[in-house]
Amino acid sequence: MAECLEIVTGPLELWRAAVGTAMPAVDDDAATGFTKIGTRGDENYHEDGVTIQMDQTLEFFRSLGSAHRICAFRTEQDISVTVTLVDMTAAELRVGFDLLAVTTDTTPDINILDLDFGLSVSDFALLVRGTGNSPAFAGANMHYERNRVVEMGSHALSFVKGEPVGVELEFALLLDDSGNVGRLVLETS
Repeated sequence: MAECLEIVTGPLELWRAAVGTAMPAVDDDAATGFTKIGTRGDENYHEDGVTIQMDQTLEFFRSLGSAHRICAFRTEQDISVTVTLVDMTAAELRVGFDLLAVTTDTTPDINILDLDFGLSVSDFALLVRGTGNSPAFAGANMHYERNRVVEMGSHALSFVKGEPVGVELEFALLLDDSGNVGRLVLETS
């Protein structure tokens, strides 16, 4: 029986870096210059997985002489990446809190996140990688390159007996200084 390589399964993993960091080749083992989101990567993501949402708004023209649409114009396009992070370490929680600085105190040993986000919003590059997830051949990789994103989620942390606390991260894509939004890269050989 033939393999169904066009049917992609498996988790994706998120990595972040400063805007302008060179994206790695799709077949690189490590994302040089990038930091994995989640202490243990995809093992710190809720099993609902990583969602890549691509929305658009179209406006249609109908002429006086026809009841049908004649042409369409795209007026908006939005791309976002969503994942629920179940890693409440200060180093990872700060990703959902606009990359706030983590300060420490030694009496007792504590990490502190000041929850005043301020008016400016932090941006960064986002890499969404799937190792062994390309539809081309077994073991091939794929990744989404996002040159500039902001984390735009409104967070409600729910502390419930027997359930991990998660923070939903929603990364909204922005144009970079070159007018690029990013790419989907599929390894083919």
